[in-house]
Amino acid sequence: MTWTVHKFGGTSVADASCIRRVAGIIGGQRNGNNLAVVVSAMKGVTDDLLGLVDKAAKRQPVEATLAALRARHEKANVELLGAEGAKAIMASFDQDLADIDSILKALSLVRAASHRSRDLVSGYGEIWSARQIAAFFEQELGQTRGVLFVNARDVLVIEHTEMGPVTAWDLSRPKLAAAIPSGFAGVAVITGFVASDKDGLPTTLGRNGSDYSASNFGAVLHADEVHILNDVD
Repeated sequence: MTWTVHKFGGTSVADASCIRRVAGIIGGQRNGNNLAVVVSAMKGVTDDLLGLVDKAAKRQPVEATLAALRARHEKANVELLGAEGAKAIMASFDQDLADIDSILKALSLVRAASHRSRDLVSGYGEIWSARQIAAFFEQELGQTRGVLFVNARDVLVIEHTEMGPVTAWDLSRPKLAAAIPSGFAGVAVITGFVASDKDGLPTTLGRNGSDYSASNFGAVLHADEVHILNDVD
């Protein structure tokens, strides 16, 4: 099965109505290829997460930002999946928030934020976005196509060099085979921006790295095409 990659930025997945438009675009694809849908965090979420790291390092309060992030994602999930359907997604979200809160408390104690802690916390936005979009696609498209959530941290292995992040293809391709079954047919919803290093620790491709993520997945999937979609007036 051949692949086509579609990448949607933060503005394209900013809220429930935007995600429904994305589902309409993906649902309308009829070329017979498997579809890899690489998504950014909802617009503004990465900035909020990085702001939390900075606040914690300065021992400033973080509770309001955490509550706002939860309220925003819960609203989108309930609008997309209904109150009952959103419960499982929000349970995972709350576990992530608890992990973030633990990280922030540690940063507050040492009054410093390392590059690794910033990468770890800022990458949650893509995970939340891809997870809720995969659940919505399963609801909307699942009767006709398979739908799979893929965390790029489980696939892409990155080495940071003077020229920027470089993909370790020999390590990434076997991980892709483990993440996406060989007989899979349908839509894989994939986190942009995030990856892991050769030690298996979470990292990122840098700000605005989701386009690079899409190209990386185009390469490891041997895709026919990679489409970078942007919302403009």
